[in-house]
Amino acid sequence: MKNKHLEHPEDSILNKGKDGALNILKFFKDKSSELSVKYDGAPAIVWGINPENNKFFVGTKSVFNKVKIKINYSHYDIEINHGTNPNVASILHLCYEKLPRIEGVYQGDFIGFGGGSVYNPNTITYRFNNIVTEDLVFAAHTSYHGDTIKDMIAEFNYKDAYAEEVKFLSTNAEIATRDYKLSLLISLAQAAVRFVKFPDKKQGEAIKIVVNSYIREQKDLDPNALAKQTGFNANLFHLYNFIRDIKLLLMEGITTDENVECLINNEICEHEGYVMTNQYGNYKLVNRKQFSYANFTCKQDWKR
Repeated sequence: MKNKHLEHPEDSILNKGKDGALNILKFFKDKSSELSVKYDGAPAIVWGINPENNKFFVGTKSVFNKVKIKINYSHYDIEINHGTNPNVASILHLCYEKLPRIEGVYQGDFIGFGGGSVYNPNTITYRFNNIVTEDLVFAAHTSYHGDTIKDMIAEFNYKDAYAEEVKFLSTNAEIATRDYKLSLLISLAQAAVRFVKFPDKKQGEAIKIVVNSYIREQKDLDPNALAKQTGFNANLFHLYNFIRDIKLLLMEGITTDENVECLINNEICEHEGYVMTNQYGNYKLVNRKQFSYANFTCKQDWKR
């Protein structure tokens, strides 16, 4: 599994039906979970030593492309593969020079070049107390294991990156408290599963498009309105909101240790979210009403 796209927990009932619903509730109950901060950096950078030839490389997620694979072993490769996008190319050139050349393959998010204290790589603006003296600001979060790039397996919550000229942001996070209402909500959601008619995969994808349109338009996820629009019983969307509320309640007890201020449109906000991992899967915990709406509507300047 590559870290190319993580799902929201509530979407599991649209992706995998009843099995997905029961699994995600077990996911929330598991107290052995590991968490990491999900920074809103861009672009995602993959780097390390390719086990197939023992050469150091950098790249974007296009490293994992099935057809046009773009792995850069030199500055020349960066120009050939990314020269039509000078912004991305300049980021990769610096990453090629500054990221640690250690055994393994890793992934993280570019936050910015050093020399400033305020960074806006994507939707969230990050404000530090002091000027960053390192050359590169970066959030590393994933390591990979395998004998070939295409067969690599992701291990989330990577936290050991170090390089003298890189400011690696701490991604440490933990569930400091669990609200007593969590267990009650999970039990109620488990009971509700039996009254839900779940969509198949194709139907679920169509429903996700509708749900995302509601978020984009800042409309409440009203079960009756969604039922009328999609043709599915309102119970499906009551359960969807149930799982969303469990996620948000869990997020209230999460603490982090990086000293950085987060803002959207000059207003203080929380981090984009967190990645939570346990035996039941890997999911992103995001307050979609706050972040996803802003992300849907923001300009992704790094692409230009």
